[in-house]
Amino acid sequence: MEATQTRLCDRNRPEDSNKAPRGARQICLPMTQKRYEAIWDNPSEVRNYLDSVIAEHPEIFPAEISDGYQLRGHLPESKKLPGIRLRQLKLATGVFTIRPSFVFCYMTGTVDELEKPLLLLSVRTPIWVVTEVCGRNDMFWERLLERMGRNSLVGTTVRVPDRMPEHLAADEHHLKWRRTKGFLAMIAAKGCILGAALTKSADEKHLSEAYGVFDKEARDVDPAFQPQSINTDGWKATRKSLQNLFPKVLLVLCFLHGFLKIRDRCRKHFDLHERVWDVYRAESETDFRTKLNELKQWSQTQELRDPVQTALDKLISRADDYAVSYGEPDAYRTSNQIDRPMNRITRSLYASRGLHGHQATSERRLRAICLLENFRPFAPRSNTPREHHSPAHRLNDKAYDPNWLHNLQISASLQGFHNRT
Repeated sequence: MEATQTRLCDRNRPEDSNKAPRGARQICLPMTQKRYEAIWDNPSEVRNYLDSVIAEHPEIFPAEISDGYQLRGHLPESKKLPGIRLRQLKLATGVFTIRPSFVFCYMTGTVDELEKPLLLLSVRTPIWVVTEVCGRNDMFWERLLERMGRNSLVGTTVRVPDRMPEHLAADEHHLKWRRTKGFLAMIAAKGCILGAALTKSADEKHLSEAYGVFDKEARDVDPAFQPQSINTDGWKATRKSLQNLFPKVLLVLCFLHGFLKIRDRCRKHFDLHERVWDVYRAESETDFRTKLNELKQWSQTQELRDPVQTALDKLISRADDYAVSYGEPDAYRTSNQIDRPMNRITRSLYASRGLHGHQATSERRLRAICLLENFRPFAPRSNTPREHHSPAHRLNDKAYDPNWLHNLQISASLQGFHNRT
């Protein structure tokens, strides 16, 4: 007999607010504990260090820092981290707190203490295992993830507006949410997850709200942001919601989805599989349409089963939706860009048996996992040094610190918000 639900769970999206969260007034400085101990109590040295960081990395500070600042005194000593005292800056728009990057947000620990546990969580290690290996308790790690998810996903990942990707891929993942179906609307580009929003329905209204989270965060990074193309599957609600948010965008239909519908109906018909992919490899729109027509004529000479022929005819009938990709050579023609990170998120959800909390807390946990995916280091390659340390490093072509968690902390300065502090 199925157990009765005893705890209420709010599955509705909270109302949007134009105000940035309170944590968006905290600046994170690149700083080790050794440097902190050497200069933090000396105002002139702190000012000299601040001036050098402002000159080198102005994007981690509020824009009004260029008008000058006043260095304030220390805040009271942290009760969670004895010996750690933050400082404050006074700008024309108000007071901001400055925090060294070796101190984790909300004073929950230091980077040295939390780096290994968060690395384990980033590769989908169950929380109870992290507790057994690293100590604390399960709720400590749950709350740590929830707090990380408060950062702007786009603004933390893309620190410089010029690096904002113009070509995107979008899709939804069906998930189990309090024993009921839910949907995770995701957007990715250049190996990074840029949008992750939880919604209880996959209709146009709810998907517009979910993808609207990405739209809002992207326009905070670049107020004039307008993607050139977005790769999607054939779900009408997805395409309509994205078209509503970005009226000028080119929607590219995923060729992989069309192929998979054919392959699933004839898994051993390798000749047909190769002919379909030969169409995909066409180098121009004219060549693409020619090969697609040749595929159609060839299929008429074959004795294909009805389900296979129906799937093939559907792919051929959507030639216009596939061919638009040739107008944007850098557009994603398949959904691999979104499928790969979504697969990793799916495994994390499976390990935790779905989502069990309110909309806000569940979404923040998912966003934290996405941030860890973007910033955790690539797996090492034997005898082959990597040019970039992580997906976020590759996207920005810049890292503030060789340590991945320091880099994440600094990138999340102002909680990732650029223009809403």
